[in-house]
Amino acid sequence: MHDDVPQGRRILRRRSLLQGLAGAAAGAAALSACAGGDGPRRTDSVRIILGHGAAPGNPRSDGALAFQRLVAEQSGGEVEIQILGQESVGNDTEMMVSVAAGTLDMSINSQGPFSSYVPEAALIGLPFLFESSAHAYAVLDGALQDTIAARAEEVGFHVLNLWDNGMRDISNSVRSIASPEDVAGLKIRTPDDPMTIDIFGELGANPTPLAFGELYLALRQGAVDGQENPVVNIKSSSLQEVQSHLAVTGHKYEVNPFVMSTTRWKNLSEDIRQVIASAAQGAVEEQRRLMTEQTAAIYTEFEQILEVTHPDRAAFREATAPVAERWQAEHPDFFDQITTAAEAIRAEHEEQPA
Repeated sequence: MHDDVPQGRRILRRRSLLQGLAGAAAGAAALSACAGGDGPRRTDSVRIILGHGAAPGNPRSDGALAFQRLVAEQSGGEVEIQILGQESVGNDTEMMVSVAAGTLDMSINSQGPFSSYVPEAALIGLPFLFESSAHAYAVLDGALQDTIAARAEEVGFHVLNLWDNGMRDISNSVRSIASPEDVAGLKIRTPDDPMTIDIFGELGANPTPLAFGELYLALRQGAVDGQENPVVNIKSSSLQEVQSHLAVTGHKYEVNPFVMSTTRWKNLSEDIRQVIASAAQGAVEEQRRLMTEQTAAIYTEFEQILEVTHPDRAAFREATAPVAERWQAEHPDFFDQITTAAEAIRAEHEEQPA
């Protein structure tokens, strides 16, 4: 965590690290071009820097490692992916800025910061749009992703694919949540995501945007009462240690967009682009598998250590309906596209009564 380091100093350190990495990569390329014979890197090798904010053991972190391995295998070692995780080169918002500026090659990022560049992407998180992650995959892996990717390309991001950031639940240290009224008045940390802020504002909470890397300390010190995340993120960052209640609301779904600087992508050879695209597909499949397995196991574990409630989703859906209406007015075409696609297969993904 970043207990006593001022935010400004952290940003300067991250910028220095990115600048140093860029300089080191350029220097390595120059040296390898001049060196002969048996140097540690071939003269035509490529190094690509990948940043993310996840903790070790999180499926996003493990998916990044799978991507690194697949790229090495499929390129015969000619492409090296250097992973910088745990917000070591900035939080998600800062990493998006760095990718846009070309000082960071790639990021497995978060939906909120991505939607500041591609506003339509925020609608993936419409309240209760999806019944499950599998429902979301079925909707997003196709024309919807193509629409988002085309818009992202216009603003400097090449979208490789959309990783699973899960169905989101609410935890807090104040009281159990059985109804929307129980959320009112709670100070809830949210990501820097306008949709999430809108949802919790509608529920009467005090939504408080905060970088994920600062969340554990904020919860421990009582700066915020609670937060909302998929349980995989709660577990991998040990947030259950500083929370006592979990409400399984599944109030929204989010993706982790896997993006690359459009400039960097265009400067790669076609062969390397094919390797990157193929490895990204293998990695998203691995990441989604891990999310599914870990989510089931963590729910079982949390039932033993937290007070877990299962509120009526219909009541929460009704309470947050004005949120969808506002976003429909703002993005009518994409709203119709994504809600129509989700509704068309909803029955296939609804949980059947026992």
